[in-house]
Amino acid sequence: MNSEQSIVIENSVDEGLIYRPKDSSKKVYINKLISRHNKQKTKEKIETLIFVSLACMLVVISGILVSL
Repeated sequence: MNSEQSIVIENSVDEGLIYRPKDSSKKVYINKLISRHNKQKTKEKIETLIFVSLACMLVVISGILVSL
C-alpha cells in the first residue's frame, strides 16, 4: 500500500493496526466508541467496588481488634 493512498489507524480496543483509505478517515465509528466507553465504565465500577470493600474490611478488622 502506498502511504499517500492509506493511513494507519491505531485502535486500542483491537490492539492492532488497521489500514484504511484516506477517504474513510473522516468516519466516526460510534459503536466502537460506545463499546470502548462502556468497557472503561465497567472497569472503573469494579475498581471502585474493590476499594470500597477493602475499606469496609479494614474498618471491621480494626473494630474487632479494638474490642479485644
